[in-house]
Amino acid sequence: MSQDTLAALLSTNAHKLLRNDLPTPLYHQMFSLLRDRILSGEIPRGARIPTEFDLAEGFGVSRITAKRALDELAAEGLVERRRGKGTHVIHRSRPKPMHSPLTGLLESLEVLAEHTKVQLLQFRRAVPPEPIRTLFDTGPRDPLVQAIRLRRRGDTPFGYYISWTHTDHPDFNEAGLASSSRLKLFQAAGIHIKQVEQVLSAVNADAISAMHLKVEPGTALLSLERRSYDGDGHLVDLLNVQYRPDQFTYQMTLDVDADTSL
Repeated sequence: MSQDTLAALLSTNAHKLLRNDLPTPLYHQMFSLLRDRILSGEIPRGARIPTEFDLAEGFGVSRITAKRALDELAAEGLVERRRGKGTHVIHRSRPKPMHSPLTGLLESLEVLAEHTKVQLLQFRRAVPPEPIRTLFDTGPRDPLVQAIRLRRRGDTPFGYYISWTHTDHPDFNEAGLASSSRLKLFQAAGIHIKQVEQVLSAVNADAISAMHLKVEPGTALLSLERRSYDGDGHLVDLLNVQYRPDQFTYQMTLDVDADTSL
C-alpha cells in the first residue's frame, strides 16, 4: 500500500502500535512493523521511508529509537540509506506461484464459514486508497465495499479480516455480511470467481489486530492475502487476514505429477 500504508503508520494512533510494557525494545517493535509490511509487499520496492524525525514524532519515540529501527532494516538488506536522499525500500516481494484446484479451496472456505461465527466490525462503501484503486483499476471516485470482520470458534477469536470488494449490488450489504458467508453473497451479487491468488506470510500483531484477536502486540500471526479474479481477469475481491496460529492451521494437499521434480 506504499505511501498510504506509511501515512497510516504515522497517523494520530501510531503511538498505540508500540508498547512500553513489553520486554521487546521499542526500536525492535518499530523495526518489526516496517519489516512485515516490506516483506509482504505492502510497502513496495522503491517506496521512500519517512525520516528518523518523522518516525520519531509519529510513533512518539526518540530519534535514536527511530534511527536504530531504520539501521536494522538496512542491516537486513530491506532498505538502503543514502545521505541526502533518504531511506528507500530495496527488497522486492516475489511470492512463488503454486497452482491447485479452485473448487477444493472454495469448498473449504464454505465449511469454515458454516462452523464458525463472524462479527462484522465495520462496513462501508468508500473510495479506497490509491494503491487499492490501482489493483482494481478503478477511477478516483469509484467506491468499493470495505468490510472488517472478526471470526470466532466458540468464544475464541482466530481471524481478523479486512476486505475490499468491487460491487454495487444491493444484496452485498451490511446485513448479509453479518449473517452469511461472503461466497454466498458473491453468488447473489453475480460475482463469479474464476481464479484466486494467495500469499502466506508471517507478521507480528499490531495493537489493533492484537486487541481483536486477544493476543499481545508483537505476537506472531499467520498472514494471508487473497486476490480473487473474474473470468475476464479483473480483480473483484481483495482479502487480508491475520490468523492466530494457536487457533488456525492452514493445510493443503497437492498432487504431484510423475514428471514433476521437487
